[in-house]
Amino acid sequence: MNKEKTPITIQEMDIHKARSKDGTEITARVHGQGPPLLLLPAGPGDSETSWLRIVPFLSEKFTCCMLNTRGRGLSGDHPDHSPDRLVEDVAAFAISIGEPVGILGWGSALWARVAASKTVAVFAVAVYEPGAGEMMSKEDGRRMGEVFGGVGKHVADGNLVKAARTFIEGSSVIYSREDLDSGAPAEFWEAAAERLPLFLQESKQASGSGQPGATSPETLGEITMPVLLLHGDRSSEWFDNSVQHVARHLPDATVRRITDAAHFGPMTQPGAVAEEMIRFFAEKHAST
Repeated sequence: MNKEKTPITIQEMDIHKARSKDGTEITARVHGQGPPLLLLPAGPGDSETSWLRIVPFLSEKFTCCMLNTRGRGLSGDHPDHSPDRLVEDVAAFAISIGEPVGILGWGSALWARVAASKTVAVFAVAVYEPGAGEMMSKEDGRRMGEVFGGVGKHVADGNLVKAARTFIEGSSVIYSREDLDSGAPAEFWEAAAERLPLFLQESKQASGSGQPGATSPETLGEITMPVLLLHGDRSSEWFDNSVQHVARHLPDATVRRITDAAHFGPMTQPGAVAEEMIRFFAEKHAST
């Protein structure tokens, strides 16, 4: 696949809207033609920050809906950001399309909760390097807790840029040296800085929900559709272990490695990542 594509600006895209179960307006920017794919936001980013570089490749074969859950992008907001509400946001948008969809996730585990809920007609899922807390050592968990403590302090003080930089400074716990040297983590987190309060809110509501973790064996075992797990051959050991953990607990998983990519492969190697996704989604859609 040609690794060079003309960038697409968000101004060139159509907008599609739906209403979640509680009335919150959910919006996506849409580009391309073909079977629909819902591209879910990664971490604190909105979907545009997460996927804009990969859409020029995917949109040749698929209709790409860069979906933003509540509080992100052009979508409305609501005080309730619990896991069930976020799943309802995706479900409402998918139902408004009127046909089975493919789901794309990256890092964030919303994809798993959506797929496990069975409230959405999903023909397949592709995920780039899901992070599994179950695979983090006690010491690394402690260190990440300290990092997020610093992030939370700066968020409370209203200094969102410093909050993002605090995360990047402590992110060697989860990101490889190749990731950090590429500059992509800093680019992503600084672009997403304004949504860090929302990110912390969602993390708190998820941990307090009493539900099994999104990458727990219990949740993953409920996912019946085929799942493609992608990871870079230059990512950290934690992401490598996380992908293996998720694959072990999925009934129907395919694992593919992306050469010369790390965790930010969708930004630094979009053509190679898209090539695997296109092959997978085309095959699974044809079999539905």
